[in-house]
Amino acid sequence: MVRVRANTAAVRQRSWISRALRSLAPLALSLAVTAGAADNPAWLASIRPSADLQKELDSAIDRLVAADPSLQESSLRVAVIDLDARGGPRIAHRHGYTRVYPASVVKFVYLMAAYAWVDQGRLEIDPEFDRQLHEMVYASSNKATQKVVQRLTDTEPGPALSPAQYDEFRDKRLSVKRWLASLGIEDLHCMHPTYDGDGDLYGRDRQLLRDPGIEGGLSSGSGEFKNRQAMTAVETARLLGLLATDRALSKESSAEVRRRMRRDPHKQPYLAHRIAGGAKRCAESMVVESKTGTYGRIIADAGIVRNAAGRELVVVVFIDSSPRYRGSFIADLSEAMTESVLGCP
Repeated sequence: MVRVRANTAAVRQRSWISRALRSLAPLALSLAVTAGAADNPAWLASIRPSADLQKELDSAIDRLVAADPSLQESSLRVAVIDLDARGGPRIAHRHGYTRVYPASVVKFVYLMAAYAWVDQGRLEIDPEFDRQLHEMVYASSNKATQKVVQRLTDTEPGPALSPAQYDEFRDKRLSVKRWLASLGIEDLHCMHPTYDGDGDLYGRDRQLLRDPGIEGGLSSGSGEFKNRQAMTAVETARLLGLLATDRALSKESSAEVRRRMRRDPHKQPYLAHRIAGGAKRCAESMVVESKTGTYGRIIADAGIVRNAAGRELVVVVFIDSSPRYRGSFIADLSEAMTESVLGCP
């Protein structure tokens, strides 16, 4: 009888230790990710301008613009990073520091934030949230994006708020932007979901979009909204660089985000005119992880291109034109830069 009690006590002790270790696992992962994030400023600072890469980019853009009159009245914001250049990552851009409304490209930021929250032990991806993440990225659903942003920021849609309640709502909606700043990414203003325009923008969401007191927002053409999303090509490319090199998230979460961003023009034919289509022209073995967007005057794409040897290129393109550009510039530029940096076997 004594032996049984002793064994039972030992089992209980092991069970308690096991539960304690499981409870500490999210903290340990969060600390590991935080320690890795401490290296981000140094790595981001190592992304240096490259005269050779700039020459290749300028040549490709100038050639494509000269051949396409509809581009000559368009505003282009472009950035590319050769992540595996000799001596460290190298960047080139065209108007890459000019802020632009990013359309649905912003959705990959919210996807990354979701996995950052997982790494920090703040969030679990249950089946419903898993479905919403898939719909947000693969189908680019605005309804799903609204649910994702609500979950990330612990906010709900509803009528306009009193000043005190609004201050709390606004602070919560800034959580993704604060996370980006913690990575060393300062020039991405991402705090709103995306909307269908069928009455889904109202109340406190409209109140937030009208707020002129939040630094970094873009004004709408009508002037009603002073606080729209804003991204730059360069800072978008730098964030994708962190994702590609497992610096923004744990290795497991980085891989899962990239898996969700995997693009195949055979399954989604419209991608033939985007980064994925251009890279696949170069070689079918090219892997592309990207997010595209279209809204009003804006057509955009941002992603990572990887060849069979594992060498990587980041490509970001925002086109602002009226009427909206409908040509193949993004795919053509993607093909040209993929061939130049990664080679076409």
